[in-house]
Amino acid sequence: MKKIILLSLLFAGLNAQSQILKKIGNRVKDNVEWRISHKAANTVDQGLDSLLAIPGKVSDKKKAKKGTEKAPAAKQAGQGIQKDVAGSDHNEKEPEQDDMTPKDGLLTLKLSASEIFTGGSIIISGESVNYKNYKTVAIKVSGPGPADIRNIPLTSTGSYTAEWNANGNIGKYSVSVTSSDAKITRTAEFTVQELNWLFADDWPQENTREMKKAIERLEETAGKVEESISAKNKAELERKMKEVKEQYNDVLKFFRDLGKANKEMISAAKKKKKLPGNLADNLSNLNNQLATQAQQLKQINEAADHQPQDLSICEYLVMLNEACAAFSTFTNVWAKSLGDVVKNIALDKAVPKVVGEVNQAAGGVEAPYDFPLKEASKIYATSQFDLKSLSEKLGKAGMAGDVLQFATDVLLKIYCDVYTGKFTHNYTISFRNNSGQNWWKYGVKMEAGLSLRSPKNGEKGNIIKLKGNLEGNATEFTFFQDVEKEDEFRKAAHDKIQVIPIRSFTPLAVPVSVTEADILGFGAIARGLATPAYFNIPIDAEYNVDEDKIKIFVNEALIDFSLYVANQFVFVMYSIDGLIRIKHMTFPIHKAHTTIRGVLDAQQFVMKKDGKGNLSFQGKGNRHIGDGTTVRETDLNFTIMCTKE
Repeated sequence: MKKIILLSLLFAGLNAQSQILKKIGNRVKDNVEWRISHKAANTVDQGLDSLLAIPGKVSDKKKAKKGTEKAPAAKQAGQGIQKDVAGSDHNEKEPEQDDMTPKDGLLTLKLSASEIFTGGSIIISGESVNYKNYKTVAIKVSGPGPADIRNIPLTSTGSYTAEWNANGNIGKYSVSVTSSDAKITRTAEFTVQELNWLFADDWPQENTREMKKAIERLEETAGKVEESISAKNKAELERKMKEVKEQYNDVLKFFRDLGKANKEMISAAKKKKKLPGNLADNLSNLNNQLATQAQQLKQINEAADHQPQDLSICEYLVMLNEACAAFSTFTNVWAKSLGDVVKNIALDKAVPKVVGEVNQAAGGVEAPYDFPLKEASKIYATSQFDLKSLSEKLGKAGMAGDVLQFATDVLLKIYCDVYTGKFTHNYTISFRNNSGQNWWKYGVKMEAGLSLRSPKNGEKGNIIKLKGNLEGNATEFTFFQDVEKEDEFRKAAHDKIQVIPIRSFTPLAVPVSVTEADILGFGAIARGLATPAYFNIPIDAEYNVDEDKIKIFVNEALIDFSLYVANQFVFVMYSIDGLIRIKHMTFPIHKAHTTIRGVLDAQQFVMKKDGKGNLSFQGKGNRHIGDGTTVRETDLNFTIMCTKE
């Protein structure tokens, strides 16, 4: 075992007057860090490779068509992932891979918006350590004008919240938060703008640009599908695509009319010298909701920007589903927030605060406070009508939903043999010291929808090749540590240093598979943005008709766990002379592809046929590396079941 000195950076940073800690610090070189996950990952991979003699796939005698490309390297899921507890939602880099160096304190920082308008407000929130005398964080908002400095109390769980109102100058502002132990400072930036800055003629520009990319990709993919389907199905697909294009144009019209209403409201408010009380917050909210939608749409466009697994009709239908899924971002944002914001502007829910003592029930709102009620509904009437019209046109399926359903429920089953099923996977990895004591153990449970497909008019023979996906998410994480038992820590500490646990964090997980009811790819890429610890892994299968056996091969992931999918440990280092330092550590978790490949790749299952001729296969497996006497012990399990529809 390589020398890995636990917490060397901590020891080097402690008070030089502490002779015990000084001796410990002198034992290590300045550049030594605790980085063990490379070893852990390599050990698992090597162990899996040695257990599984992986045969190659049956070679494809037919040359690939010109223009095919390999699947891209795994992309990390964006929305829905749990960020490093020491990180920030703004201006914070992703954690370094395989870095288990103890770091000072604990502090997160999140801003409710990146842009607000004069009169609006922003929420500053996050988490630090509430321990003994460490009970507050220091917040400083600086920019044009005097700085706003406050001490914000922590809740019993260590969270904090503060509101800042934009009643001063426009411009760029910086928020800095210092942790409860004063060892870490996080920063984030936001902008305060004049209300009329937002509403340029092309507002919201980024949303319009990304929706244009999405509609172009959808039309391109639909064109590929149309080359391989009947005239009747082509006509139906073209009709549904025409409806999507009309929906797209309606969204652009909504953007234009809403922008026009915003300009009219601001202009009228300036003339009347009375701005609706809630306008700044509502328009800030509107702007940030659309910014979020644009960001998500961009992520989906990027994730969907890959070649199909092959150039068959089945894979183009899967690509069509992905292209349709991009529009779910607008449907979700519109349904959940944009409509409410427009209604809030028109009704101005802050009016009672503005009019103060006026008795509305006795006679209404007196001038000049009647402006919001008289004008707002009139100004936003067109955009409200746009939303109502969109609601009727989109229906329950949402934007592009009819094309999605047609591709999945009709075309895929007409032109492809389809297998659907479920895959579960769980594993644990234990780490022991030289005395056989556990000092680190973690486990992961996963569930995924399984889909396989092959063209019905494809080449026939004794080997039928299928393409598919494992799309799912982690459903549970477990984590245990006792760093005092790690060998190098024990050598350095000589029982003079105590580790006092404060909190442990496991990543967010959804307790069920998000694809269980929708395993053919309906909105798969879009789901990845909203699902914690999500993965989407292409697979190949070879069905040997003569032997009634099917073999699964695991390919590189399209989307896999982010680096933020990691366990966290927050603790106090306490020396016998009373020195205290708060620290946190990141304990890495393997990518889903790594362990799924290790346990499933090249596994073979018996294809069975029931009395009605329906095909299915199922199985389970276990791979165990090491035992109770080894430094590392790995246990991997899976179940699989799949039926031809």
